[in-house]
Amino acid sequence: MKIKNLFLKMNAKTKRDYYFGKYNLSLSKHHVLDKYMVKYPLYDRFLPLLCSGFKGLIIDIGANIGDTSIAIFAQNDNAFIVGVEPDELFFNECVHNIKINGLSERFLGVNKFVTTQTGNFVVKKSDSLSTGSIEKAEDGAAINSLSFSQLIGLIPVEKKKTFDILKIDTDGFDWDILKSFSEYAKNETNVPEFIFFEMQTFLNNRERDIEGRDDIINKYKEALHDINKLGYTDFALFDNFGTFFKKVTSIQEIHEFNQYIKRSQINNLHSTFYFLDVLAYKASSNAYVDEVLNKMYTK
Repeated sequence: MKIKNLFLKMNAKTKRDYYFGKYNLSLSKHHVLDKYMVKYPLYDRFLPLLCSGFKGLIIDIGANIGDTSIAIFAQNDNAFIVGVEPDELFFNECVHNIKINGLSERFLGVNKFVTTQTGNFVVKKSDSLSTGSIEKAEDGAAINSLSFSQLIGLIPVEKKKTFDILKIDTDGFDWDILKSFSEYAKNETNVPEFIFFEMQTFLNNRERDIEGRDDIINKYKEALHDINKLGYTDFALFDNFGTFFKKVTSIQEIHEFNQYIKRSQINNLHSTFYFLDVLAYKASSNAYVDEVLNKMYTK
């Protein structure tokens, strides 16, 4: 409660407003979303458009301050969103943004880490303080993690009858959530039509650090193989600025793109882009993906 009250007091002094249609997103002074949206007109444009016609469940893991959820709500009057955000300050901002827009009945907030591990974790903030990545906390602290299966168990039955999309954005740890999801999905028929995740192969602010880089790259490759076995055979790739890159069915090709990014950052000390965002889906959804991409580039 003290942290929440501190957030509200600080936010009242430093907040600024950013609008997605009729909905208002309250940004702290450190958050860079509005600057990104101005500088990169395609940033975070595809996903809300993809979700505009969904009527079922959307799970947003790495909900941050609720920006993706609010952007989706601005184009969607029917879906129910579960926003998972482990950082308490981000979570409080997220819940606040949902509440001020009158969207609480269409949203469930979960203040936990989703991971294959069991333990206590913390979010290490990026230099901009607007994002963060997971780190193990001190031993003996209370458990604040859950598996994907446990997450599904928190959702009301009537809200998860149709599972439209799983969105993940955890700054270098999406592979672990994909692994937890794959373990759940092996024995389930109610799985999302789409998975949209960030494939950042380095930890925040360490894009030129070689230590551990190949391990993360290989973990993403394994995660791609895991979801491929579940029927997600097609992939649409976007750069981290929101520009559509290409559609592929080859996991090896995606792996080679990650190797290119590593060489650019570590060997050439220059990045044309920093990571890929990936939409994974079944071949039957190809026509719909093409339709959304065409809308995205049609003014």
